[in-house]
Amino acid sequence: MVVAVRAWPEGPICSGCYATACETYGTCPGCGTDRLLPGRDAQARPVCTDCAGGIGNFTCTRCRLEGWNHYKGVCGRCVLRERLTPALHDGTGKVNPDLVPLLEHLCAMGRPRTGLLWLTKPHTMRLLRALAEGQVPLTHEGLAALQPYKAVAHLRQLLIAAGVLPDLDTTLRRIQEWTTAFLVAIPDADDRRTVEQYFRWQLQRRLHQAAARSRLHAYRDQGNRYLLRQALEFLAWLRDQDQSLHTLGQADLDRWVTVATVGQRAAVGTFLRWAARTGRAPGLRIPPQHHPEGIPLRQSERLSWLHRAATDDRLDGLDRVALTLLLLYAQPIPRITRLTTQDIRRDRTGHLEIRLGQPPAPVPAPFDQVLLDYLEKSRRATAANPDCPWLFPGRHGTLPLHPTSLRLRLATLGLQPRAARSLTLRQLVAEAPPAIIGEMLGYRTSTTERHAKQAGTAWSRYAALRINQG
Repeated sequence: MVVAVRAWPEGPICSGCYATACETYGTCPGCGTDRLLPGRDAQARPVCTDCAGGIGNFTCTRCRLEGWNHYKGVCGRCVLRERLTPALHDGTGKVNPDLVPLLEHLCAMGRPRTGLLWLTKPHTMRLLRALAEGQVPLTHEGLAALQPYKAVAHLRQLLIAAGVLPDLDTTLRRIQEWTTAFLVAIPDADDRRTVEQYFRWQLQRRLHQAAARSRLHAYRDQGNRYLLRQALEFLAWLRDQDQSLHTLGQADLDRWVTVATVGQRAAVGTFLRWAARTGRAPGLRIPPQHHPEGIPLRQSERLSWLHRAATDDRLDGLDRVALTLLLLYAQPIPRITRLTTQDIRRDRTGHLEIRLGQPPAPVPAPFDQVLLDYLEKSRRATAANPDCPWLFPGRHGTLPLHPTSLRLRLATLGLQPRAARSLTLRQLVAEAPPAIIGEMLGYRTSTTERHAKQAGTAWSRYAALRINQG
């Protein structure tokens, strides 16, 4: 039986819906502020409490931030901190300094209810106390001595994600080394402290979370550098305007937006959202930017490029395969560079196929021979590094080719990848149901359906027909 715990303008809601509403954050479409979005507008879009007609006060009485109130006006994050802190004491009544990042990481999680539930698990408190009090070393080897396995494995992932334990990811280590040198070189102490906190509690936390799931791609390194440099440049711009994060107004930000590039707007937008969430800046808004596709590509031009990829022996084999993946399978450049040689295989009948989604996509002639020739040449070229897994190895072989490098190669040939991919995807969904294309090529169905609408196709009833006929 579902029990209503709240009565909102739309009617009573259950505890699950209430908690979900109180954990939904973003930019309110009604007023443009970045805050909690517990309500719904006439179009069923999440909106803030003010734009929803004042459905309640969600501001925590302790931290003064909006969120899910656990009890007596205190938010879930504050309750989580209250219950987690004693478990991390080192025996002197203080949190073990080495575990402070874990405390901050857990208290910053998007759903504090999950953390509170984790603390009630049978082994959680015992494992935390063993680490905090030094009963076992705070290392991977120390964790290996603890039981049970599943509880320890989950704790290990949390410690890696929080940056307490290292992983073996070379990209992550390179990011950390570069960032350390970058921060030391910042002359202004206030700027250095702000950028360091931004990296530690926002960027680094996300990097560790991603590294806990899988090895980081090399482009993460360049992305981190760009975000930090843009944050520092924005702070310098504020100083030139006799402003600071605390005094920044929407009019000042709008003036900066007029001279910023699309990339700068995105990077500074990430920085300002973090600053607003942590109380360092007001909740200001940078208007969303639509990435231009450049000069549209015609279908006749796409077919001409595919003909070159299939027949032009003067083109480098790497370029021919990249053109095939872009113009035949509509693959984004970052995904192309992440492909491995293991993604290319033969099916039971001996025909070549490539694993982009499920099921793998067949490689038709003559592109199958183009791919096989490239693989053979690549094997000879990487004989000194036979364990190299990448379809497009980078300069040193241990890392894949950087997406920017591949974009530049294609641009040098005269092709704009974004326009080419968009046209290819629209052509594909015009010829087959978007759901099938999405599954085979690794796209979300919502993405392929959007391109189908742009192409003017009508596959909307396909899913229902497929179910009825199945």
